[in-house]
This record gives sequence, structure tokens and C-alpha cells, in this order.
Amino acid sequence: MIGVLQARKGVRLQGPLQQMVLAAAVNAYTIFNVSNYAAQVGVRTFRLKRIKGLNQAGANTLIHIGTGVGGAFVDSISPLWTFNGLNFDFVEADVPEVEWSVDMTCYPVAATVWIQVEVEELG
Repeated sequence: MIGVLQARKGVRLQGPLQQMVLAAAVNAYTIFNVSNYAAQVGVRTFRLKRIKGLNQAGANTLIHIGTGVGGAFVDSISPLWTFNGLNFDFVEADVPEVEWSVDMTCYPVAATVWIQVEVEELG
């Protein structure tokens, strides 16, 4: 059965490849910006579809993905466990259906981790 959010289709976009060299929520990195063109009518939203990256932290670590920075950081999905020295690729079936209307931020518990996300932007 298709989820409620799956019934709506959008445009697939990739965020920038981000090297997270600092750990903790106070250093949360923006990994995808919501579109906000000056002539745009209404607010665009997006859904996370894929998370790719490489853990070079020297230890297994958790990656937190959500919104905000520092004390205002809120997890939008459960933290992801990654293994030292290995790449990771969480595909659509691994990621919960969550829709963002603000910038997506992320931080690792132990740095350095590379990350890139693929999203589906809805109009």
C-alpha cells in the first residue's frame, strides 16, 4: 500500500556533498535548503528519499538529521548508525516518510563524516 505522502509526486533533487568536520548539534550543517524564489507563490516542501555518505570519523557514529541548530535542533527522523571507514547508502525504503518545509540540517556525534541527500521537492 502506498503511503499518503507517496501519492504526491515531485521533482527529485540532490543536495550538495557536505563534509561535516565538527560534531554536536551546535555545529549542525545545512544539507538541503528549501526553495524560496522571490516570485514563488506559496511554500515548497520536500521529502527525504536517499542519504549517501562516508564515515571517516575514526569510530562508529550516529548521524542526526532534522531542523535547526544548537539548542533549537530537532530530530526529524531517528538517528542513523554508520560504521567507521565505510560508506553508507540509506535508500527510499529505509527512510521514513517525513515532509520538510524548512531547511534540513544534520550533525554527526563524531566528526568527520561526508553526507549527501536526495529529496523529492513538491510544488
